[in-house]
Amino acid sequence: MNTIEDRLREALRERAGQSPVSPDAWSRTLARTRRRVWGPAWTRSMIPVTAAAAIVVIIVGAALLTGNRGQHNEPGPASGSASASATPPAPPGPNSYLMRGTPPVTAVVPVKLTAGGKTTWTFVWFGYMKSARDQGIALCSVTDGDGYYGSGGCGAAPVPPGKAAASAGGTGAIRMGVVVRQAASVTALLPGGHWVPGVLASGRGFPYQVWAVVYPQPDSAQVVFADAGGRRLGQLSLPADYPPPSQPRTGGIPVFRYPARTLEPSAGTMTAYLLDGRVVGVRGQVVGFWDSRSSSSISIVPADGPPAVELFGGDFTSHTKQTYFYGYAHENVRRVTLRLGGEQYSARTVAAWPGSDLRLWHFPVPASALLAPHASRVLLGYDAAGRVTWQQNLPGPR
Repeated sequence: MNTIEDRLREALRERAGQSPVSPDAWSRTLARTRRRVWGPAWTRSMIPVTAAAAIVVIIVGAALLTGNRGQHNEPGPASGSASASATPPAPPGPNSYLMRGTPPVTAVVPVKLTAGGKTTWTFVWFGYMKSARDQGIALCSVTDGDGYYGSGGCGAAPVPPGKAAASAGGTGAIRMGVVVRQAASVTALLPGGHWVPGVLASGRGFPYQVWAVVYPQPDSAQVVFADAGGRRLGQLSLPADYPPPSQPRTGGIPVFRYPARTLEPSAGTMTAYLLDGRVVGVRGQVVGFWDSRSSSSISIVPADGPPAVELFGGDFTSHTKQTYFYGYAHENVRRVTLRLGGEQYSARTVAAWPGSDLRLWHFPVPASALLAPHASRVLLGYDAAGRVTWQQNLPGPR
């Protein structure tokens, strides 16, 4: 892979292979650097960036999570165990999105890790994804602490025949997967010969051990597994995530303010930028959104081409009661509406960058509305005369 575009497309294919999101949900692409959060099948991640632990993407309707919020935060070695002495936070409740989509058939085990000197807790369990039961047993994870704010995902987690381990992606600087029971240690070998020890965890009913390791995601790594006698059982080669573009210093348009405990633990502002597409290997210009913690979502579709309405957002964490749908539209689209069965959420579009013929839009949606069953889920674009000029059917949680 020699170009940014090649690397993004390869990562997208890999994520799509791991994700239970329906194939049409991957028809549009988005590069993003948000730490993993979760949303219905249409949302892009969740994912940041690096895409992740498996429903991976998380986020967002057709999303390629290509980075992690921690690009500015170099994590140190991972530490901890499933039986760490510190008290973990409460595990995800039975009504959380992941628990409902992949009910546990095993114990739910807390794993303590340290990233950048700060403690995180990742809850792991195995179950069968209602949306992709034919994929077999799945590993789920939800991470809290150090800004992860309940991010995570679920994905098929079999160890291939003749192999010792498999990767299930990760969230932020955390990489994880499954490994055979004979494993007694996991270590990541980074460029320059630096070794980072990882953590193994198990619990009632686990078909495999869960491994986790923390290291800077711009780095590639060889993750090595050994038994109690030090004999190497196998290894995994994990490619580096491509470093995401930095937030521009000028040209931003504030789109909306979001309160605390929605998109992030703290309140903030979502800001849109019109970017040179070369930053993500695309000709022309692309649109990107940055929140107040420098997490970004960047389209890798030229802004002057289809679709007429580009959806960002719709993602949420296990703690969120409200989320936001937002994005851009072409000049002829003056209103964007989301229909969820009999409910409707809508907003007018507003002119964006002079000369661009682009318009911005956003509206809040309760997380409970996204999780509720609906006969139809449709996103529509209307012109100034109220005629439908664009629409997309959105798959819902299964």
